Amino acid sequence: MTTAILHPGQMGTAVAREMLRNDHADVVWLPAGRSPATRERAEQAGLRAVGDIGALAAESSVVMSICPSDAAEDVAQEVANQGFTGIYVEANAIGPERVRGIAKVLEAGGATVLDGGILGASGAKMRFYLSGPSKEVGAVRGLFDGTGVSAIPLDSEEVGTASALKLAFALWQKGARALAAVSYALADRYQVAGRLCSEAETEAEAETERTGPSPLSSPDEYLMPAAVRGWRWELEMAEIAETLTAAELSDDMAQAVGEVFGRWSPLRDRPAEDLAEALALLRTSHPGTAGPG
Repeated sequence: MTTAILHPGQMGTAVAREMLRNDHADVVWLPAGRSPATRERAEQAGLRAVGDIGALAAESSVVMSICPSDAAEDVAQEVANQGFTGIYVEANAIGPERVRGIAKVLEAGGATVLDGGILGASGAKMRFYLSGPSKEVGAVRGLFDGTGVSAIPLDSEEVGTASALKLAFALWQKGARALAAVSYALADRYQVAGRLCSEAETEAEAETERTGPSPLSSPDEYLMPAAVRGWRWELEMAEIAETLTAAELSDDMAQAVGEVFGRWSPLRDRPAEDLAEALALLRTSHPGTAGPG
């Protein structure tokens, strides 16, 4: 079964690399218009390049869309325009309503759409939750037999369910990092960041079995990666806000967390020089201005 990845960023490449651990796996991608960094990732992972989107759609039984959330509809429409009739896995961090809209577009042309939610660190130990028709879910699940990715069917066959799970998890996991960043920035401003970390570490030691390590106990490990990915997570928080509103819940926290991640947009595609640079971008004043006192 030939599977296409659109497009192999860090997450997409990690998923493809795991699939290729199966001896008979064939994973293709479309290099046209992609960056040198994307090309290097795809080549190192062993993905097979195809010449154009038409060839990709014709060769592939499964197309997985793993791209920045704001491009999800464009990618789906591009595949639909080729008359694709295989299995389309919408695995982006988008809300259930957007997944259903994408499903309507592709299903009108004869494709079957599955909803996918990827949780966990890139590579081994990822959980790939799937909702949709059980037969097709089973086929996609089989792509990960013997790999480090756990493909987990959800009870619901409704598209949108896996995305709801992903966004709910992301609000907790990534929201905690944003809150920790603001908390750490406040303590850093008053030169008590070390004390804050000690308090967090003490609490983590007492509750490790229940809560795991705290982002505040290791700010460089937890906050710096979040800062570099802030531009992408801002988009995800906007999706979460829309999903909360649709569920008649307050979206205030998601909006606020998204604002925090948005302040890190200057760090897109490059690491911050140090934690102080990332924290400066969280201040309401210009990063270059001195704070009070």
